[in-house]
Amino acid sequence: MKAAPIFIAFFIMFTAASIAVPVPLFPGNLVASFLNIPFLEYAIYIEAITNGITYGVVIYFVFFLIGKKLDDSVPLDSKKRSLR
Repeated sequence: MKAAPIFIAFFIMFTAASIAVPVPLFPGNLVASFLNIPFLEYAIYIEAITNGITYGVVIYFVFFLIGKKLDDSVPLDSKKRSLR
């Protein structure tokens, strides 16, 4: 699975960015408000993990779809040659 490292990298990046930058990002700020979490120290981490998962999954799907489209656009004959 080639796209798993992409998800992990962007999950870590968006989670760290959400913790480091005190600007509310969508959808993390909505999760905290829907759950009526008071502004406590752990609310920042819940928002950060939500942002990391959301943006990691979105970028994972984009990467997966682009990779699949590129694989489908390569002629079958050239795929057989590359396997030899």
